[in-house]
Amino acid sequence: MVKMETGKLVVARVDGKSTVTRCFSQYPLKFIVPTKAGRSEADAVWIYALTYGGGIVSGDCISFDLTIDDGCTAVLTTQASTKVYKSVALKCSKQTMEARIGNDALMVVIPDPVTCFSTARYSQKQVFRIVSGSSLLLVDWITSGRHESGEKWDFGLYKSTNHIYLESKPLFLDTVLLEHESATSIAERMQCYQAQVEAHTRPSSRRCEEDDDGAITHAITHESM
Repeated sequence: MVKMETGKLVVARVDGKSTVTRCFSQYPLKFIVPTKAGRSEADAVWIYALTYGGGIVSGDCISFDLTIDDGCTAVLTTQASTKVYKSVALKCSKQTMEARIGNDALMVVIPDPVTCFSTARYSQKQVFRIVSGSSLLLVDWITSGRHESGEKWDFGLYKSTNHIYLESKPLFLDTVLLEHESATSIAERMQCYQAQVEAHTRPSSRRCEEDDDGAITHAITHESM
């Protein structure tokens, strides 16, 4: 599988506002940056990450970088659930994102959930590089599949890795792995649960001092096991 750099986006302050100054994407990735999104008085750029065809095809390899400069706010989201189509010849679809968040900057990652089709194999990795004045809110979640088609945890592999580095030092390292095994299926291990949700927050050091909070907090709901 050949790795492709499929996207790059930079948010910087222009005339006192958070503004996209560079936006590049190529198949199968597409960025949409609407001029009007969210509350009109909010200084925030909304970024929608999409894939052509409405989902990730077996063997797709997506890799993109985001830079949120000092004093900027950006929201990364999707228009619908990230669909991962059936695996062909056991090929695994992969998506990698690396984000750099500047001082007094805020990045909010609130996508719709990942929905893996039957036999799908999918691996994603998200790396966030922050400084002491950065703020980050991250939501990462997956549903059990296409209920209307009778699929429930019927995919072959789902792996989601989230790494947060504070000025090159690892601050938070986490991986969720759901894989079909010969002994037990994913559905058997997940039992009656229909989703797994993780939420991570990392307020800036200034806000930590104001809130008397720690350097990083994470609220995780493992709807599994």
